[in-house]
Amino acid sequence: MFKLTNLFSRKSKGLNLVIDPNGMHNIGGKPPTNFIAPKLEQSPLVYIGCISKKESYLKDLEFDLHLCCPMFIDLRTPLFMNYSEPLAPQVIYENVATDFFPLFDDIKPTDYIEYSELHFNFDQSKDHSIDEFFIGKIGHSGTPQWIREEDWPSCPISGNKMKFLCQFSDIDDSEVVHGEEVLEKEDFLSYLNFAHGYLYLFYDADSKVVAYLNQY
Repeated sequence: MFKLTNLFSRKSKGLNLVIDPNGMHNIGGKPPTNFIAPKLEQSPLVYIGCISKKESYLKDLEFDLHLCCPMFIDLRTPLFMNYSEPLAPQVIYENVATDFFPLFDDIKPTDYIEYSELHFNFDQSKDHSIDEFFIGKIGHSGTPQWIREEDWPSCPISGNKMKFLCQFSDIDDSEVVHGEEVLEKEDFLSYLNFAHGYLYLFYDADSKVVAYLNQY
């Protein structure tokens, strides 16, 4: 069963992200063999899925966006990655407020965490509004639903206000398939979760920079 997490919603326009076995996007799973994940000294980076460039709703996205998130650091200030090389993104350290603070002592940067793969789509149907919660919904696009104060990032390279791609909530059915013993050390939940909040994704088409932000 999927968790329905955000009680701080407001009316907005966009598309729901809905689990679909035939969906073109995926949550969890393994990255492509030619994908080179960046490294951090403070946390492992977890592959959390891919948003396809074929998505008609995201017209500015020119490449398959492989999502690789350092879930175990404080992301209440955004972390930025440069996707100029989409299969070898790089963490941006300059001109950012990110403090890269590790939240867990027993989850090491060299640990490997993998979650089971699910497929999803940006749902074009009108059956549900963005503000409505229902089984199978894992997030939405359109307008961010902030849990705390609005924190819209600007790109540290171009200076542009970044475009909101989508946000994900906890995904109960994407369970850990590798590294469960690591998570157990910190009593970290065994499914893909964002501290019962949202993981927000933003994108700047000029610089190919993606921002990861967590509110809970």
